[in-house]
Amino acid sequence: MLLRRVLLVLVLIVLGGCATKFRFPLNRMITPESVGGAFNSEFDIGKVGQAEGKVDISSSSPFPINTEQVDGMSYFGALSFTESIDFYWNHTADAPSIVGGRYQFLGGSQQAGGAGHSMAVTLGFGGNEHESEDSPKVEFAISASDLSLVHGYWFTPFWQIFETLAYTTYGVEGKIGGAGGGKIQERLKQTTAAVGTALVFKPMKVKFEASYSQLDWSDSKDRTYVSYAMALGFNF
Repeated sequence: MLLRRVLLVLVLIVLGGCATKFRFPLNRMITPESVGGAFNSEFDIGKVGQAEGKVDISSSSPFPINTEQVDGMSYFGALSFTESIDFYWNHTADAPSIVGGRYQFLGGSQQAGGAGHSMAVTLGFGGNEHESEDSPKVEFAISASDLSLVHGYWFTPFWQIFETLAYTTYGVEGKIGGAGGGKIQERLKQTTAAVGTALVFKPMKVKFEASYSQLDWSDSKDRTYVSYAMALGFNF
């Protein structure tokens, strides 16, 4: 019960706050299994790769966004509604928080235990805001939508391999103040393919993942990244 209250507080803090940096996650770290049952929970904390974007204020409008790869902390929480449907919250440091649902249509839930193939889809939405304290002042809002297909296979009840195909879109809108300022309007389409493994010893689990991400900007330079991540999770 205490862990569930802590998870709720974390969600409210992150969704209510503003980011100090402009980042996007490059790793997924979501397995296909729903939590299972009604009002059971899952919580993961890990380290993932991120793309950090910075608005190039030395250019003229439309101002391009330059990205570089960095590492950051990740947080994932899920609450089951039914045996196959979860509500989830996913956040990585200074990136838009995503809330949505996970529907498992193949295989057993985490409560049932792993065996054979499992598969799920996730759909989420979110966003955050950014305001710099530098001069010229830069402020913008980010919206996000995320869709993924996740497959897993259990070689034993304790060891799983999982793969993910994901498509995420971001909208960035804002303005730069001062002389020479103007509007910021960018769209990002991010396609990610990832493969990972999970070792499960209930109520704990450890996950590792490698991913390939293609970032296609509407008005900035496109990028590709290979990223690695790990996480420690709990079920309660």
